[in-house]
Amino acid sequence: ILFVLSLLYFINISASLRKGRDTTRKDDISYFQKALNTYHEKHKIYPLSTNDGKILGCFNDAPLFDEKTLLAINPVPCEWGVSSFEDMPILPRDPESKKGASYRYVSLDGKSYKFYISLEGKKEPEYTPSIIKLNLQCGNKICNYGRGDKEWKKDLH
Repeated sequence: ILFVLSLLYFINISASLRKGRDTTRKDDISYFQKALNTYHEKHKIYPLSTNDGKILGCFNDAPLFDEKTLLAINPVPCEWGVSSFEDMPILPRDPESKKGASYRYVSLDGKSYKFYISLEGKKEPEYTPSIIKLNLQCGNKICNYGRGDKEWKKDLH
């Protein structure tokens, strides 16, 4: 009886911790979207992304922008959990980053963006099979949920 009760307790605690991490991920996306909107209001363009899903929008020196394209001339990749971006003192990172999970930001042209995460709970209402089909890496996991600007859902179909 004690073993069964311990097993049920462990399963319940594990599910609660997983849900908590997924909630943190969704909150991080909302927080990040606000910072992206602030960047867009200031510069009339979204920051570009690196091939590995980092935002190319942090600066070692004062930011410089091309007058014609509006693109930043001197950006460096932002590091999740280390770099500051806009009004965010530190960019959030995936709660499981020590196990290789990561967020993924995509903006190829600065006109739109997508932000992807990998939820642990497959029964979460936001879990999106069409994003899984894109086969994007969120660190060592496949991305399965995302948000973006108003144009981003067109890419899912």
